[in-house]
Amino acid sequence: MAEQLIYTCKLIEGIHARPAGHIERLCNTFRADIRWENTRTGITANAKSALALVGTDTLLNDLCEITVCGEDEFDASLQLTDLLDNLRHLEEASLADLPAADTSLPRTLREMHPVYLHGTRICGGIAIARPLICQSISFAQLENLAPEEFAGQKEEISRFREGINALKNEKITRLENICGVERDIIEAHLSIISDITFSTQVEANIDQQMNAYSAVVSAASAFCEILSHSASKYIKERMLDVMDITLQLLMKMHGELALPQLEIVFTEPTLLIADRLTPGKFLALDKSLLAGMVLSHTGKTSHTAILARSLGIPTITDLDDVLMAGEKRQRMVLDGNLGLLIPEPDAAVLRYYESEIAVCAVKQKQMLTKVQDLALTDDGHRLDVLANIGSSPEAENAFNQGADGIGLYRTEMAFMDRPQPPSEEDLVRQYSEVLQQANEKPVIFRTIDIGGDKPVEYLNIPEEENPFLGYRAIRIYPEFISLFKTQLTAILRASATGHAKIMIPMIASVDEVIWCRGVLEEVKAGLKSRALPFNAAIEMGVMLEVPSVLFAVTEIARYADFFSVGSNDLTQYLFAADRGNTRVEKVYDNYSPAFLRALKFAVDEVHREGRWIGICGELAADPLLLPVLAGMGFDELSMSASAIPAIKNDISGLNQVKCRQLVAKILAAGNSSQVKSLLTHPDVAVDISRPILTQGCILNNVAAGSRNEVIKTLTDNLWLQSRTVNREKLAEDVWKREDSFPTAVGYGFAIPHTKSDYISHSTISIAKLQEPVQWAEQSVNIVIMLTIRKDSSDNEHMKYFSQLARKIMNEDFRNEISRSKTVSEIYKTVAQAIDVEL
Repeated sequence: MAEQLIYTCKLIEGIHARPAGHIERLCNTFRADIRWENTRTGITANAKSALALVGTDTLLNDLCEITVCGEDEFDASLQLTDLLDNLRHLEEASLADLPAADTSLPRTLREMHPVYLHGTRICGGIAIARPLICQSISFAQLENLAPEEFAGQKEEISRFREGINALKNEKITRLENICGVERDIIEAHLSIISDITFSTQVEANIDQQMNAYSAVVSAASAFCEILSHSASKYIKERMLDVMDITLQLLMKMHGELALPQLEIVFTEPTLLIADRLTPGKFLALDKSLLAGMVLSHTGKTSHTAILARSLGIPTITDLDDVLMAGEKRQRMVLDGNLGLLIPEPDAAVLRYYESEIAVCAVKQKQMLTKVQDLALTDDGHRLDVLANIGSSPEAENAFNQGADGIGLYRTEMAFMDRPQPPSEEDLVRQYSEVLQQANEKPVIFRTIDIGGDKPVEYLNIPEEENPFLGYRAIRIYPEFISLFKTQLTAILRASATGHAKIMIPMIASVDEVIWCRGVLEEVKAGLKSRALPFNAAIEMGVMLEVPSVLFAVTEIARYADFFSVGSNDLTQYLFAADRGNTRVEKVYDNYSPAFLRALKFAVDEVHREGRWIGICGELAADPLLLPVLAGMGFDELSMSASAIPAIKNDISGLNQVKCRQLVAKILAAGNSSQVKSLLTHPDVAVDISRPILTQGCILNNVAAGSRNEVIKTLTDNLWLQSRTVNREKLAEDVWKREDSFPTAVGYGFAIPHTKSDYISHSTISIAKLQEPVQWAEQSVNIVIMLTIRKDSSDNEHMKYFSQLARKIMNEDFRNEISRSKTVSEIYKTVAQAIDVEL
C-alpha cells in the first residue's frame, strides 16, 4: 500500500528551482514512484523531476499531497518527510550565505550591506549604467533557426545525449570551484540538465521525427509555458534558467553557429553583459557608450580581456550561470576593482559609487598632470613605462595616458576574425599610423602570435589537445613563411616613418632566433630591390616566455637586440599551470620566490650581455610588485594604458636603493606568503616630513548621510592628499576603534582616531558637515579625525586627542569653530588650539 504525505509549503518564494533540486536529488535515490500534487492548482508532477515540481506552481501555504509507491516506499517517505521539515531551514541557510556579508569588501562598502554577485576582475574601474544582455532570444526565434534535416532517430538521440552529457560535465566541473549562492544556482541548472521529464520529452519529440535541435526547443518551450502561468513572479523568472540551459545545450550540440551572430548596438551608456565576445566583436563596439562589461565565458588572460584592460574599460568575468537571469533595465553597478556586480543598488550604494567615481577622477587628474614626464625614482633611477595595445586606434589613448612608447603591439589582432589575412598595404597603413602617433617614441611590434587561444580559421591549423604547448607563434612561421615575410615587410616599410622595433614570440632556442634573423635579412634585401625606404638598423628582440631561454641568454644575445619577459606565459610554463584553468590557479603564482628568482636571474643575465630587458605581462602593472621590478633592474615596464598614470606616480615615490634592499629580502623568502608579507608594508618610499595639519585635509560643508560616509570622505581625501596609499585599509583601522567604542564626545563633535600602518604621514583631518549625522547614539556635525603612523611615539595620538577633547569642553572653542565659514578659518582655530605652527 502506498505511503501518503501531506505538506504545507512554508517557503516564502514557493517551490522554485533550488528547493525543487533538493527534493529531486533525494527522490532519485529511491526506486519508488513519487507523485506530488498541489491541491490548489490541481497540478500533479513526478517528484523526481525538478522542472515538473516547479511547474506545480507550489506557493507559500499551498497544501500538497505526496504519494510514494514502490518497494522502498517506507524509507523514501521517512527521508522525504525529514527533508520537507528542513527545507525552510536549508533555504534560510542559503540566504545567510549570500555574499553581502563577505568581509573581503572594504569596510565602508560593507556598512551598506549591498547584495552583489562576485566575479573575477579583468579591468578595474567603476561603471553605473543600464545593462544590455546579449543572450536574449525567444523560443520562436530559435525554432526559426532550426536545421531542416532529420538524420534519423538513432543519430538525433545520440546528438542530444552527447550534448547534454557534455553540458552536464561542464557544470559538475564548475561546482568543484564555487560555493554559496552561485553553487546553488548551478545545482539548479544541473537539475534541469539531468531532469527526467525534460530528457524524456526531448526523446519523445525525436520519436515524432523532430531533429534534436527542434526537439530541445519544443520541450523547453512547453515547460516555460507552464511556468508562465504561475502566480509567483519569482517562479516565472525561472523561465530564464530554462532558456539559459537551452541555449547552452544547442551550442554544445550544434556549435556557436546554431545561434544568430547579432550586431551589438548601444543607444546610451551601457553595461554589456555578454556570453562570448571575440576580439573582433569587441573592436567593433562603440567604446564611447561602453561603460563596462561582464564577460561570462571570457578568461581574464584572453585577448578580449586584454583589449578591455588596454582601454581601461571596467570588466569582470566568471558570472556565467548567474548573470543570464534577467533583462532588468534599472541601473546596475559594476565594480571592476573588487570584481562585483550589484544588480539592484539602493540609493546609498549608488551614492557610494558616484562618490568613488568622482574621487577616482580627481586622483586620475592629479596623476595626469605629470604623466608626460619621465618616470624617475627619488634618487634618479629611470624606468620607462610603455603601453600594450592590440590595434592602431588604441595608440592615441596610450600616449594620452603618458606612455613612453608601445612596449607590446599585439599584431595578431588584425589577422583574426576575418576570412583572409590582411594585405601588405593594409598592414603598412596600420603600423605607420601608430608610429606617427608615437612621434619617435619606440613601438615594439610583436610578430603574429597565432595558435593557442588565438586560432585563425583561414590557416586551417588543426585543433590540438594542448595548444598552449603546441603549434603557435614562431613555430608556425616556416609553414606560413609568406605570411611572416609579408608582416616583416610591412613593419620595415613603416619603420621609415618612426622608431619601430620587431619582437618574436615564443622563442625556445637560439636556432629559432638565427632563422628569424635570416628571414629578416631576406626581406630587407627584397625592399632594397624595390627601392623602398626602411630602417636598416631596426632592432629585433625576443620574448622571454619559455623557461629554456633563461639558460640560453648568452647565445641568443648574439642575434637579439633586446629581451622582453612575457610574464603571463612564463609563469604558466614555469609552473606547468594553464593560466585560464581555475582549478590550478593557485599553482599559477607570481609571488612565488622561485618565479621571482627566475626574473632576477633573467635581468642579470641579459644585462651581463649588454642588452636591455623589459616586462610586458599583467605583472608589470601590479603596484605591489612595482618596487620589486624596479629593484631587480628592469629597464622598462609595459602594461595596459589605463595603469600607466598610477604606476608613473608610484615610481616617483620610490627610492631605488631601498627597492634593491627589498629584492634581497624577497629572494630569500621561503614561500609566497612570506613574499606577500614583505610587500604589505615595504620600506621603499621617500622619507618626507609633512605637517600634521594642513588646509588640504580640512573639508567644509560636507554632504554626508551617515558616520560611514564621513569616515569614507575623510580617508578618501587623505588618499587625494597623498597621505595614504590604501584608503580602504585605513578606513578599516578607523572603524576598528569605532566598533570597540564610538568616538562621539558630545557637543556635536566626534574624534575618530587610529594608529595605522596605512597612513604615510600622521594627519589631523576635519570635516564640518552640512547636516548632523547619527554617530552611534549622538548627533554629530563636526568631525576631527586623527590618523597617526604606527611607528610614531606611543603617546602622539593621545596627546592630540586629549588636547582636542579639552578644547571641545571649552564653549568658546566650540562657538569659534561653529562660526568658522571657510577652510582657512577652521584651520586657524584648530591650529591655535593644538599649538601647531601657522
